[in-house]
This record gives sequence, structure tokens and C-alpha cells, in this order.
Amino acid sequence: MKEQDKTKSLSVAALIFVAIIVVGLLTTGKPDIAYKITPQQSIEALGKPGNEISPLEVAKSVKANDKQFIIIDLRSPYEFVKGNIPGSINIPANRILEKESLGFFEKNATSNSTLVLYDATQSLATGPWLVLKQLGYGNIKMMQGGWKIYSSIDLQDQLQNPAWLVETPKYDFAALSASKDNNAAKSNQTGQKEIIVPQRKVKAKKVEGGC
Repeated sequence: MKEQDKTKSLSVAALIFVAIIVVGLLTTGKPDIAYKITPQQSIEALGKPGNEISPLEVAKSVKANDKQFIIIDLRSPYEFVKGNIPGSINIPANRILEKESLGFFEKNATSNSTLVLYDATQSLATGPWLVLKQLGYGNIKMMQGGWKIYSSIDLQDQLQNPAWLVETPKYDFAALSASKDNNAAKSNQTGQKEIIVPQRKVKAKKVEGGC
């Protein structure tokens, strides 16, 4: 009798478990975000040309007010207020997947304008660019150098050296190498130090005997 009661209890528990699973499947909606390409595909796209735009070209478009670009500032609202590209829209990087932000990207995905992302540096804009690329937005570029370069160069000089394409090394290895060579040269100029060879003292023998 006890065995039958135990079997009935297990059966009821199993039915309840199955019912919960079924209800969960029926009530769970589709995910809000549907990625169109894989992370690997987006990374491969990153290596292709045409994903970047120079700050000089952005400045030229802003000055002409030609609406060629929709400029998106990915920095925090605090940094945005301190200084930004005229006409840019502030969508912080940590909010690009919010419903309102996705609605903005969806609205402008098929426009004739190009969405230009920029952060404090270009490397900080790379992550958001990859995410939006995965979502299937094709008309998106990154501004070379980011705000750091845009706010520090002469935007009127279209022929200047593109400093945003050159990385600044953390250490000046050429200077370190030259310093080492100079020290070696100085050492050779002063000559070698005199080498002193220690001499072993010979103990005098005591003279024995006598008259």
C-alpha cells in the first residue's frame, strides 16, 4: 500500500513538473534582440576597409551641415556635456541595447546617412560597433582617434599629418637604446681599470745555528 502511495506521489510530481515546463514555453516570448551575424563574422568585418572615417571628414561635414553623417557620442552624459561634436547625439555605450536606443538605430538603419560612432578613443568605440554590426546594421562607421583626437587637432588643416593613425609607444625605446650606447662609449673612453693581481707573501725562514 505504501509502495502504491509512493508511486502516485512521484507521478503527480512528474505531471506538475511537466506542466510547469509547458506553461513556461507557452508564456515565454521571443527575445527582444535578434543577432543577424555571429561574433566571428562581425570581427572579420572589422578587418575590412571602409569601417572608419577620419575626424577631418567628420568636421568638414559638420561645418557644411550636409546631414551626411548621424554622429553618435558613446561617452557618458557628463563627458558629453563637457564637450562634444556639434550636432552629435549622446547614446552611452552601456545603453545601446536599450529599447529606445535600438529603436533609434532601427529607424536610421535604412537612411541615406551614415551612423558615425565615437568615444573618448577609437578603441572604446570598437565594442559597440561590433555589437551593432551583429544586429545587422550596415551603415555604421567609427571615427578614427575618437574625441581625444578630434578635440586636439586643427580641424581646418586638411593636409596635416594624420596623427590618429599613429600609435604612441608607452616607452621611448630609441632613447633608451641610445642612452645605453652612450654609457658604453663613455666607459671605453675612460679606459680599462687597472687589474691588480694579488701577490702571495713568502714567509722568511728563521736562520738556525751559529757560532
